[in-house]
Amino acid sequence: MQDNLTYENALSELEQIVSAVERGELPISELTVKLKRAQELLAFCQTQLTQVETDINALLTPKTEVR
Repeated sequence: MQDNLTYENALSELEQIVSAVERGELPISELTVKLKRAQELLAFCQTQLTQVETDINALLTPKTEVR
């Protein structure tokens, strides 16, 4: 996976792959490679969303003071 991959870039690439598969535009020889890439992109996006959710929850959870 690319070091500079962003959620938005990954999602866009994933959408392009899905669209190409749905339209039947992928040659059989590329299908497996593209589906593996889609699986990687999906995992990346899920990880990013989980991290953002964790960060937001941490920010919204009131901190208790230690005395």
